[in-house]
Amino acid sequence: MKITNISNLFCALALGVSLMSFTGKSDKESKKQNSESSSTFAASVIHLGNNGYKVKLAVDRGTKDGLRVLLKDKSGKTYYSEFFSKKDEKYRRIFDLSDMTDGTYFFEMHYNKQKLVKQVQLETSTERVISLQ
Repeated sequence: MKITNISNLFCALALGVSLMSFTGKSDKESKKQNSESSSTFAASVIHLGNNGYKVKLAVDRGTKDGLRVLLKDKSGKTYYSEFFSKKDEKYRRIFDLSDMTDGTYFFEMHYNKQKLVKQVQLETSTERVISLQ
């Protein structure tokens, strides 16, 4: 009888351990899921040079989804549209705004159901000024 109790206890313990291994996620899976669900992105617009009309758009994002970049004016007219689907986390582009008329323009970035907007103000007096906000 003693052997039967020990074997029953051993079987129950083995069953419990095997069930726990199937219900729990591994550390790698849980970290990957947390990083993907909390993936955010950031963008910056940088004026290049004192006398130029060039700006650099830099976006840092995760690699889960593609990135949509748009350049629009106040009325919503689109001047530039790009879908960046590479697995690289960094997007870098230089835009020459010398042919654009004075006014307010917006860089819209869409990534993973998130939207980020950066404003660029072009003004011409004796010199052309680019104001980033």
